[in-house]
Amino acid sequence: MKILGIFGVILVLVGGLALLIGLVVCFNTWTSDYATAECEKAAKDRDAFAEAKERCGSVTSDCYKSATAGLTSEEDCEHNKEFMNRQLIMGIVPAVLGGLIAFVGLLMAIGGFFFGRKKATPKVAG
Repeated sequence: MKILGIFGVILVLVGGLALLIGLVVCFNTWTSDYATAECEKAAKDRDAFAEAKERCGSVTSDCYKSATAGLTSEEDCEHNKEFMNRQLIMGIVPAVLGGLIAFVGLLMAIGGFFFGRKKATPKVAG
């Protein structure tokens, strides 16, 4: 039964590490302004896109492409939002799985060491 306790300790360590990594990824993603800054730029550049479309006509023309070079579009904003949502999911999944693995490992460690301890031999009176 002690091998179960040792395996449980290993699971606690591995699960705890996965939990920690997942929480760090979630925290960094949650506090990042990567997508919001891009969306603010896109909101500022919206008028320039409309002006370029009015002046150049087609959005596939070279005039439009040169007029909008370096500007941030709504597609860039949406792309960054989707990227940050996927990154948040990639942090939540390891955090949840790591927490479950660590909990199961803790139960295994406690059970393995509790049931694996040596019983005291009874003293015979005599």
